[in-house]
Amino acid sequence: MHLGVILPHTKLYGGVKRFLELGNIFIEKGHSFTVYTPDGASPTWFNFKGETKPFSMLTEDSIDALFTTEVKFIEQLTTANARRRILYHVRITENLKPFLKHGGVEIFACSSNIYLHDKKKYGIEAFKALGGVDTSNYKAKESYAVKDRPFVVMAYGRLAERVKGTKYVVRACEKLYKKGYNIRMLLFDTAISEKAQELINNFTASVPFDFIQNHPFDKNSEIFNKADLFVAAERHAGWSNTVSEAMACALPVIATQAGTKDLLIDGETGLLTKRYTFLFRRKIKKLIEDEALRQQLGQNAYRHVKNFDWHALADRIISHLEGTTGV
Repeated sequence: MHLGVILPHTKLYGGVKRFLELGNIFIEKGHSFTVYTPDGASPTWFNFKGETKPFSMLTEDSIDALFTTEVKFIEQLTTANARRRILYHVRITENLKPFLKHGGVEIFACSSNIYLHDKKKYGIEAFKALGGVDTSNYKAKESYAVKDRPFVVMAYGRLAERVKGTKYVVRACEKLYKKGYNIRMLLFDTAISEKAQELINNFTASVPFDFIQNHPFDKNSEIFNKADLFVAAERHAGWSNTVSEAMACALPVIATQAGTKDLLIDGETGLLTKRYTFLFRRKIKKLIEDEALRQQLGQNAYRHVKNFDWHALADRIISHLEGTTGV
């Protein structure tokens, strides 16, 4: 099959990464995969094995199944020379009504969060294309002991997007540090705009921290293995890439339910919390003081997240496309 996706760009975003990961696997399995963007620029942070082309080629190429993640590209999707047209729903805030009105577009859900939202709001049964993470690219944590060093709390440092909730984790760690806990924060991000870079450059905190920038994506395991705990404070999300990556490294996780319904079983594969600083503080404190719980959660998470490997997801998508006809 010739598969393709319409994307706004090829910068480091979760929705973009999803299709670069899947695209490489589709290609490994003997299919072709093309990324279509306004300018046709290839990603610089990811070793993508497929082609990237400008939008002008959407009517020239013959495509068996064409995906997009954004409503604003409905014209490109519906006018392309494609046999099947699919909205892969990855952002819970996206309005599906334009696609549903069109009638010729299939809906895929990237997580149970999205699937349940779409069923409740639109009354539809989206195809469950849940996942994923490249578990082979991450090294599992070997020791949960913390002795004669700070306890390292890791969080995603995308300061330019308030929805990520980094400030909640920072504030919780600041309060614990003020109370005498020997902790250190570890933040990471690759700035995607001048504003984002400025926020990183000007970031300060009253707790010791390291802010890792522009780390090679394929070596993210090295960052996660520096941490003792990963904390995610997102307000809403489709699929939480950072939580799945942390779990692939056998890190204990504290997170909201944003993008984690498939991943986080409270008390078993992580600790679930609501988006309040004092709740993050309490749960971080709990894990600082309980090494056995950290190990239990981390190892359970490591086993569980393997169910959502990109390869398993790619197989489900291919089976679905080969086994059913288009709308």
